[in-house]
Amino acid sequence: MKTYLYAFLFLLAFSSNALAAYVAVLETVADERAKDSVSLPDRQFLTNVLREQAVKELPATQNYTIMTRDNINAMLPPGMVLEECEGSCLAETGRNISADYICQARVGWFGGMLTMTAELYETAGNKLIASFNGRGANVNELLEIIEQKSPDFFRSVREIDAAVNATATEASAADAAKSVVEEAKPVEEKSVETQPEQVDVTESVIAEKEATPVAKMGESIPANVEVKSSGMARWIVLGLGGAVAITGGVLAYLGNKKAKDAAEDSEEHYSDLEKYRDKAESGQTMRNIGFVVLAVGVVGMGISFAF
Repeated sequence: MKTYLYAFLFLLAFSSNALAAYVAVLETVADERAKDSVSLPDRQFLTNVLREQAVKELPATQNYTIMTRDNINAMLPPGMVLEECEGSCLAETGRNISADYICQARVGWFGGMLTMTAELYETAGNKLIASFNGRGANVNELLEIIEQKSPDFFRSVREIDAAVNATATEASAADAAKSVVEEAKPVEEKSVETQPEQVDVTESVIAEKEATPVAKMGESIPANVEVKSSGMARWIVLGLGGAVAITGGVLAYLGNKKAKDAAEDSEEHYSDLEKYRDKAESGQTMRNIGFVVLAVGVVGMGISFAF
């Protein structure tokens, strides 16, 4: 039984750790009144610092990929105006460029001072998971705001991922343990009740041996067949569930790799942006299907404990 549990937990670990999470940092935008005080080169530098902080807090060694400026620009839909994109629009943009998380900083004007607002969204669920605000007299003070507040801003991604993975693992382990306990309990009860029945059957067979030998033998066959069928059914369901789960994991991995390769290739082949954008979307769809198939397989493995 421990082997089933270990396989179950291994599949969960594979699904949560094998795939990289993509984080997009869009260009910093400015309101009309703030554009005169913060030029385009200044906004690009603020974006560079924000992206640098993302790399520090979400390193590749922890399976995060920070998308580059060229990569994002190549994947953006034609005619996309980032200055007009806020809230759920950012999350939708993140899905269009195959990003799992997306953030953007916005420079504004309030009370005679420049303002800095940054928001970070989880794209799959349109969820705002982090934000920060600040005010400054000039662009240098806005830079200080980014340097001070962006580490915690990006760290929230790691905290959310860790919490989700821990909750999923604990719940799955608890369900598996519960199945083991429920399965073990009937076995103990049967072991206690079976012995007297076997003695009675043996005595009956000895006493009536010459009269009805075939009938008595026939009566014992269904019980054995039922036990063997139950064990066989468990292995069949477990095997099918494992095969489906592995297939889903492979599909998710290949889809993720396909989307990543398309994003990287788009930086070098600007003439075929539409082609690589379609390839990235196809890879992302394959990844999502893989997750669904993986979940179905894991559920099938759990059902095998009922046999």
